[in-house]
Amino acid sequence: MSGIARRRFLTGAAALAGGATVVACAAPERESRVQSFVHSPEQTLPGQELWFATACAHSTCGNSVVVRTVDGRAKKVEGTKGFPVNLGKTNVRGQAGVQSLYNPDRLKTPLRRRGTRGEGRFEAIGWPEALDLLTENFGAARNPLVVTGPISGTRLRVVAPFLANSEGRHLVYEAQDTATIREAARLIFGYPQLPHFDIANAGAVLSFGADFLGTWLSPVHYSTAYGKFREEPNRGRLIQVESHMSLTGANADRWVYVNPGHEGALALSIAQVIAAENLTGDDRWFDPVNAVGGLDALNAYAPELTAARTGVAPDTVRELARFFATHPPALALAGGSALAQTNGLDNAAAALLLNRIVGSTGAAGGVRPNPAAPAAVPGSAAATPFNQWGALTTALLDGSETVDAAFFYDVDPVYGLPASTRFADALGEMSFVVGMGTFLNETLARADLVLPATHPFEEWGDFVADPAPNMEVVGYQQPVVTSWTAARSFGDVMLALTSELFPDAPPPWTTMRDAVRDGARALIGDEGFDRGWIELLRTGGRWQDGGDREAQADQPDWHINLLAEPVFAGDTTEFDLHLIPFENVAFGAGSESANPWLQATPDPLTTVTWTTWAELNPATAQRLGVKRNDVVHVDTPDGTLRARVYEAPVVPPDVVAVPIGQGREFGTRWSVDRGANVMQTLAAQAVAGSGTLAWGATRARVRPAGEHDRLPTLEVIEDPRNDGEAPPVRVTSG
Repeated sequence: MSGIARRRFLTGAAALAGGATVVACAAPERESRVQSFVHSPEQTLPGQELWFATACAHSTCGNSVVVRTVDGRAKKVEGTKGFPVNLGKTNVRGQAGVQSLYNPDRLKTPLRRRGTRGEGRFEAIGWPEALDLLTENFGAARNPLVVTGPISGTRLRVVAPFLANSEGRHLVYEAQDTATIREAARLIFGYPQLPHFDIANAGAVLSFGADFLGTWLSPVHYSTAYGKFREEPNRGRLIQVESHMSLTGANADRWVYVNPGHEGALALSIAQVIAAENLTGDDRWFDPVNAVGGLDALNAYAPELTAARTGVAPDTVRELARFFATHPPALALAGGSALAQTNGLDNAAAALLLNRIVGSTGAAGGVRPNPAAPAAVPGSAAATPFNQWGALTTALLDGSETVDAAFFYDVDPVYGLPASTRFADALGEMSFVVGMGTFLNETLARADLVLPATHPFEEWGDFVADPAPNMEVVGYQQPVVTSWTAARSFGDVMLALTSELFPDAPPPWTTMRDAVRDGARALIGDEGFDRGWIELLRTGGRWQDGGDREAQADQPDWHINLLAEPVFAGDTTEFDLHLIPFENVAFGAGSESANPWLQATPDPLTTVTWTTWAELNPATAQRLGVKRNDVVHVDTPDGTLRARVYEAPVVPPDVVAVPIGQGREFGTRWSVDRGANVMQTLAAQAVAGSGTLAWGATRARVRPAGEHDRLPTLEVIEDPRNDGEAPPVRVTSG
């Protein structure tokens, strides 16, 4: 690789990542510079404190934070005041940004594979050699792939020139994808974007599995809204319907268990009661009900007819319906395992339909359309459906398709896809694989070339809030410290690679910073741009009411008869329990498990840390002959995992619940060989209509392993020392 693109990249990328002009939150009249204090300049005043607004390091929904720096080192993270998504708030993942920034196990330099793929053996090389390998292998590649997460804004724009010139494909991997709720919102409301669920102004919230206080969509935003929702004197009431108690369920006024996969039937049963008893006091329910099949179709879901399917008694259904319909504005949500069934799309559609039946769409406290992202800063790329990953894997393994080169950025499909998909084997059929990230993972360990990516606090970028809070929100990301590694940003690497491979059609920007400023200029305009640019960086972004919004469709584009019975992998006699994986509040689906601070963050319901556990009802545990801290095997038709038992009376007798995020073979010293990866044991089933992974549609059995190992937990447990014969020891001075 040679020429101006190489020289600029090698000599300037590091400076552009850390030493380029950035703006602190003290509203300066000019731009200031962040410098490395490894060797402190003489003119530096020790102890100088600066706060910089930037993107949250561990959020994909659009939170903005301010980072406190002293002597060029990041010290503390707080939410950006006034930013409409998180309103100055953060959660445990946001607070962990400094820990991940200075994690000693970060990837620090480019690595070239040694040995066979999957061994995880590499040797360090420099960036010149790494760039030579990139250009050599992508230069003549047929069908190149770029695989990322659901990126938005300028990152999406800088990938476009490479894809256009190389005729490559962009695949988007999302560990817990949102495609099902997006498609359900389109069917029921006609919205192309995720809508705004106005929890703050609702009178009643009926949630079907949506853990909006813990992990669903935008939990910091929803938690802030929940605080307003609970304010007196008009304190809202929350009903949580789900198959495994979540953090939201633990905070609900009423928690209702529903048989997995039958959430949609329960929603329609509630709708039937509302219509039969005319609980809205008028006929507003008639048009939406008529549009989706009419009263005859809805009457098939009368409470007495659905009780056996849903597991919810008819009287309970009537109580839920009466409460929901008589506490306007009433808001219905759907998420979690309710959508992770083979009939998950129709479960979601049935739940969202309740909003139209009670007339809570388009108004405060209900479901409202969000504006489209501005053209200059595009919204998130749509996730690639699970069934397309399966099709690609099949094609690679049977030789009907070839991929000469693939670039994986900040994703780990080898870890997150079920082992039965054989995606790891398909990766081995790709001629050249590049992985880029901040930490080694299962996918990067199978790459030929591993590139260290800058931490979010070390790079330029922008993002579109998704879901938006009922307004257009564009956030901006600036480097707040100079990188202490040899990392480079994904955007700068893609721009350099495109310029080198296609000198006759180079991208219009040289660096990621140039591209971000170009997008901002399109928003602000040329007049007064410099001052406007500084203001964007100072406040964390730009937000405004209005924007182009899709009007609500006249009628839902769905039919009651589409709701099918769920299909589960595993015979009920051999696999007698429903396996319900659930996201960990601290590190989600495993993307943050490299962080020891998050590993040590107690699960809010069990207080377990550092490992994988299997939640069982006490009656189920007794039947199986196991108790708390016993090691068990959780078998599915497609795999087995080991976990320690945690008995919980809120877990239904026919359910075993296992957290997602552990069981890594490659990563940091804090994530490797801890617990088990439940995703690998799931059946490769898809949600009908949206094509996403039906991760809640696998059955399991639990077998004692004959071992006992105490769970790391903060709970107070019975201790034989704390009794009359062995009283606690009093510690005194002297």
